[in-house]
Amino acid sequence: MTRMSRSLIVQIVGAVLLLTAAGTAWFLGTQGDGEGAAGGPGGFGNAPAPVIVAEARSDTVVERIEAVGTARARETVEVVAELDARVVGIGFEEGQRVTAGTVLVELKDSREQALLREAMARRDDAEAQLKRARQLLQSRNVSQARVDELRSEFDAAAARVAIIESEIRDLQIRAPFDGIVGLRDVSPGAYVSAGRRITTLDDIDVIRIEFSVPERFYGRLRPGLTVTSRTAAFPDRAFTGTVSRIDSRIDPATRSVRVQAEFPNEDGRLRSGMFMAVQVDLEERDTVILAEEAIVSQGERHFVFVVEDGHAHRREVVLGLRRAGEVEVRTGVLAGQRIVTEGVDRVRDGGPVRTLTADRSDAPQGSAPGAGAS
Repeated sequence: MTRMSRSLIVQIVGAVLLLTAAGTAWFLGTQGDGEGAAGGPGGFGNAPAPVIVAEARSDTVVERIEAVGTARARETVEVVAELDARVVGIGFEEGQRVTAGTVLVELKDSREQALLREAMARRDDAEAQLKRARQLLQSRNVSQARVDELRSEFDAAAARVAIIESEIRDLQIRAPFDGIVGLRDVSPGAYVSAGRRITTLDDIDVIRIEFSVPERFYGRLRPGLTVTSRTAAFPDRAFTGTVSRIDSRIDPATRSVRVQAEFPNEDGRLRSGMFMAVQVDLEERDTVILAEEAIVSQGERHFVFVVEDGHAHRREVVLGLRRAGEVEVRTGVLAGQRIVTEGVDRVRDGGPVRTLTADRSDAPQGSAPGAGAS
């Protein structure tokens, strides 16, 4: 190989090496700029990552149980006839409010009245004979055995009078408590048999709503808890009551416990049988609230980035209740701390950040809008 050939080869190899070195330097330089600008791990630069932050704030949250239930009257009864008889009088209007003792229905009692007069006559006669016998007993003109016999006859006659008087009272059907009567099922002149329903009577001054609560909440239930309820009949109104009774047993089929709540109902809006949506307030507490998009989840663990002195620091947090667009933080963050809400994918633990406002055109993309902090 000639000297000229060797020189040409050396020049070519040198040029190739030079180009290779220049290309490598250019490639590494551009990669380093990209990583550094992003602030990601492994970057060659240290440019602050653009983020939007919001302050964690104090707020009050209420932990609730949601259920459905049915409204019941505090007291309810079917008014029925106790004897076979004919209806001779109706003493109420349907839907009327009545007081305890009001005569609702009168049944025919002419036969019982006649029997009562006969029984009273027998009782009076037995009483008169007993008095005469006691007088004769003092003069020994009658035996003690005869006096005792007459005493038994008088007691039997008096008992017969009491029985008939009770039957007559039963022929006057009265309201057992204050309440509102329902529709009547009989008409004047109708013959009713014992047990026949006449009407219904409901005490709705206080309404009871019965509902079921999952077993896991049983230990936190107690009488006096606030209950809010709504019904489709009055969609714009919320009714407020309190837990009054908790069943002593858990239903093994549904793994739930029955609960009763009482609601004042002076205006009578709520009626027995209504379908009710129920919320039970278990606990009201002051806590820290964050925007939901600030949370970074890794399996069952959750983190946020707290911005301090221009750097982002990752903190593990324990979450609580969730509501629209927000989440409760039980531990890990204090109210007033600045939390990254947008751009969390650009941030590394301890890395520098540059805070933007929510309306900046260079705000990080791919996250839901959040509150800005400057």
